[in-house]
Amino acid sequence: MATIDEQGNIHDRAGRFDGHVRTEPEGALGTLERPTFTGYASVQEKVEAMRAELADAVDRLSDDEEWNRFLDTMGKFHRYSFQNQVLIMIQRPGATRVAGFQTWKSLGRSVRKGEKGIAILAPKVVNAKDDDGNVDLDSNGKTRKKVVGFTSATVFDISQTEGEPLPEGYHSFSEEPPPGFTDDLESAIAAQGYTISYEELSGGKQGYTTMSAPHRVVIDSTLAPGERARTLAHELGHIMCGHTGEEETRNYSTDHGGKRGEMEVEAESFAYVLCRMNGMQAHQRTASEYVAGWQAFEPDAIRSVGERLSKAFKRTMELPWQNARE
Repeated sequence: MATIDEQGNIHDRAGRFDGHVRTEPEGALGTLERPTFTGYASVQEKVEAMRAELADAVDRLSDDEEWNRFLDTMGKFHRYSFQNQVLIMIQRPGATRVAGFQTWKSLGRSVRKGEKGIAILAPKVVNAKDDDGNVDLDSNGKTRKKVVGFTSATVFDISQTEGEPLPEGYHSFSEEPPPGFTDDLESAIAAQGYTISYEELSGGKQGYTTMSAPHRVVIDSTLAPGERARTLAHELGHIMCGHTGEEETRNYSTDHGGKRGEMEVEAESFAYVLCRMNGMQAHQRTASEYVAGWQAFEPDAIRSVGERLSKAFKRTMELPWQNARE
């Protein structure tokens, strides 16, 4: 399917994990007052206002309902940065596909008159220079770039446009995994160097990932197809979020200073988004079920979890083994 990145570029790569866009009723993700980011004297003043709203929104992510709102947004805009996912969420909760004015025009659609855009942050990129002031080139002779700050950019949701329909299906969520989804999950895990085995587990355990060699993912063989897929997605989340390194293994505990709860929130959130992207009900356990005091997390900790999730998804979407699903 065609996807649009933060610079407005269109990507036609049809990876297996690139599920169809799914619509939900306007307001289904919450009814918080929406900032408009208009009427500022300068771009810098607007950017500072956006950063202030972003900080407030991150504070609210400690609430389970707000965290799920964020995950729903991430599932639709996984190519965007954490901060822009949050900005889209607070300005237009029902958004399903956003792009800039010119990009919509190139797709045969036009923004309706009077529509207010969604403000996002865009990096200011300049040519890098060496100590002598000369343009810095990489090993291929291309000019290196560097980010020197941020400015604002405007995008619009598809619901704010009219014109040619996009070649994309709209589907509801199913309890069963779509054809090929379980195979995709197994392939993704194997691509990271893990073997998968199905065994009858006891004590209500549905699956686990070994954090030391030999690297294995073990799934309860008695699980129904839907739960099997959701559990595979959860274990893939542990791997893609970097929970299996030596330091992370030491920190996987519920002792003081341990991060087991935080890691479980990340893995469960990863599974939630990935399953919904592929048309499955996720039945996510809430963050507070996993970690006592989640609502008391510092905003910086919540931001770190969100950023790790965003990066994990980008890596997952770019895995080379992906093929188009029929």
